[in-house]
Amino acid sequence: MVDSGAATGPYVCPVDLKSSRPSWLLLLAPAAGVAYIVLWWIAEAGRLGNAPLGPIVTVLPFIAFGLAIAISQRWPAVALGLIGAVLVLQLLVESARFGSTSWPAYLPLLYAMFNISAFGSVIVHWVSLPVAVVYAVTVTLLLTLRSFGAAEWPVLYSPQSARDYQLGGEFEVVGMFAAVCVIAVGLAVGAWCAGLAMRMARQAIAVRRHAQALERDLAVVEVELVALSEREQLAQEVHDVMAHSLAVIAAQADGTRMTDDSLSTSSRNALSTIADTARDGLTELRQLLDSGPVLGEAERPKITDLQALLDRVRAAGIACVHAEFGESKPLSPIQQLSVFRIVQEALTNAVRHADTDGSTTVTLDWRGPGLALMIATPASMTGATRPGRGIRGMQERAQIAGGWLTASVDEGDAFIVNAFIPVDEPARPTRPEIEAAV
Repeated sequence: MVDSGAATGPYVCPVDLKSSRPSWLLLLAPAAGVAYIVLWWIAEAGRLGNAPLGPIVTVLPFIAFGLAIAISQRWPAVALGLIGAVLVLQLLVESARFGSTSWPAYLPLLYAMFNISAFGSVIVHWVSLPVAVVYAVTVTLLLTLRSFGAAEWPVLYSPQSARDYQLGGEFEVVGMFAAVCVIAVGLAVGAWCAGLAMRMARQAIAVRRHAQALERDLAVVEVELVALSEREQLAQEVHDVMAHSLAVIAAQADGTRMTDDSLSTSSRNALSTIADTARDGLTELRQLLDSGPVLGEAERPKITDLQALLDRVRAAGIACVHAEFGESKPLSPIQQLSVFRIVQEALTNAVRHADTDGSTTVTLDWRGPGLALMIATPASMTGATRPGRGIRGMQERAQIAGGWLTASVDEGDAFIVNAFIPVDEPARPTRPEIEAAV
């Protein structure tokens, strides 16, 4: 495609100018070039065989000029050079020159010059201006000098010059050359200026589109900044509320355990578990809010920390069964964190909604292409099945790890959380396959 201003210059635009060119415009120049060749071939068909070197040399300028017009948008530099080569050929070879009936074939070259100026690179655009003036002067020489005409007659002449020549005088060359040269140069410069106007219009359209795209991006960024600001405020509110609550829970649990000598051993252990859990939650909350959304490698919970999590749940009075099948496979730190948080949230739901007489089962199955995870809790409250923040958070965690998660109540009135985290295998099994595995 055309280089529409890759170099530096007054018309360089930071956007792609090709996008501002309609698709139909790309077909206009080739169509014009083909029509030029066909029409002039038909018009000059009766005179092609009269040339001294045969019809090939005579028709060659028409074909070359038509080709230059056809490629003037796609390859402007090549078209500019092709026009110059044909003019040199006409200066050197008499049979290649246009006669009194074919000289208007120069006029469609103005369209080629327009395209060269409009669609050429910055260098081609500026070089084409003096080159167009030189071409106009060359065409004027071919049309007004007797040495380039037929039978000592120039291609263009005034009636008065013809009468003087027939009476034995000379053609008035200087005045005719000056008049034709002014017209030819004016047309060439006019075509170049029209291309310049097209070029500037295309750049204005491209700049406008670029500005609109920037405005849309800025609007998106503004919305994201507002959301981040609101999230920051919400995080601060959560920190203030949760930090106070957890600190009070830990203090009351420790205070009761240390001051009440009548407590049984199981009660003391339960209060100790409550205090430790509150302090751990407060520590994790502060780390999360102070350090950002990504914890350090050493601070991230891992699958190996699941046992401690299960022990804390058992200490809270919830029966919890842990089963694991197959040989464990390596998971990324993000995947391990996701598995830990999913189990943690599911066990939190178990503490809130489970029957005190039932038991929660946590199953990890490594026998498939990844980790199949199931947490089953005998639910006695409908609140466990509502799609709240906890379930959505678990689903987002699974998606971040490259897997999926579902949560529902089965026929046996048990609340089931099924999740799959892929390991090395790009393909993911379907939900029935996971349910059959666990």
